Amino acid sequence: MDKQEYRELQEMAANGGMKAFARLYETIYREMYYTAFYSLANDADAVEAVTAAVRTTFSSIGKLHNECAFRHFIMKHLCGAIKMKFKEYAADGFEITYDDKRVRKNADGVDIKQELNRLPDTERLVLSLYVGGRFKTDEIAQYTGISLSTVKKKLDRALTAFELD
Repeated sequence: MDKQEYRELQEMAANGGMKAFARLYETIYREMYYTAFYSLANDADAVEAVTAAVRTTFSSIGKLHNECAFRHFIMKHLCGAIKMKFKEYAADGFEITYDDKRVRKNADGVDIKQELNRLPDTERLVLSLYVGGRFKTDEIAQYTGISLSTVKKKLDRALTAFELD
């Protein structure tokens, strides 16, 4: 999709065009799901977070003034939904665990699920956006509301834990 078509779709979506919104959503839904899943470690909660972000984005898309900012707009809502899930988990006394029977290890034998389990919520979110969503550090800072220097530090810590840098 070229920039002109993207701009037109965003404009139609801002005016209530559901098909246009759906076409825009198609460009980012995989990144959204992977980010939510790797952050929350639960398929149902990942789908719930993505759904909440899409609902919020659709209901407020009229506030989007920059025609090229849809991706930023929807990912910011997704990060908010993920953070709300983190708060729910903490309030309910739950911890995020990756404990199904399929254990993946990287080439060096590091148990990826175990390492994800040890990361604090914010570092897991940053890593999920970086690896699962393939976002750059400046985009992650925008989406999460965390300063760029803090994002870089958290990402460095997370990558070091995985020996991925």
